[in-house]
Amino acid sequence: MKYIAHISIFLLLIVILLTTGCIGGNNQTTPTPTTPPTPVQTLTVSTTTIPTTTGASIKPGPTDTLTPSMNVDISVEKAGTYSTTIITKFNGGKGLGFVSKVDVRVTRPDGTVVTGVLIPEVGQTIELEGTNGTDRIEVIVTMKNGNVYKLIDQQLPYKTLR
Repeated sequence: MKYIAHISIFLLLIVILLTTGCIGGNNQTTPTPTTPPTPVQTLTVSTTTIPTTTGASIKPGPTDTLTPSMNVDISVEKAGTYSTTIITKFNGGKGLGFVSKVDVRVTRPDGTVVTGVLIPEVGQTIELEGTNGTDRIEVIVTMKNGNVYKLIDQQLPYKTLR
């Protein structure tokens, strides 16, 4: 008889513990769902200065035109008045998914060449050092299928107040 009483009390305690855990409501905390952190992709930029003995030309050459479905928008400018920094910005476009890399090349009036590689993501920029003269900038886009297009080849003069 004592054996049945002990089992009954034990079962009653288990039932009480289970119901207070389930019904307690106010004491429980609901975990707040958290979004995993967005990984920050680092931009790999390489800059190389190549001195030339023959003197690279600062005269622009012909450029290529992409089809409207593969077109990308890239802008270049000297940073501002009295600045020699040349900023190249990848603005995107319909052909964004087709581009694997963007090569940027600055030819200085003294014949030295500075190059950089830009990963094609909207809003990414690369800054290369120009001169206080007129520099030539070339932007060459390599597509995922291996085709290469020179989209920009122009001279950028040094900005001064007039």
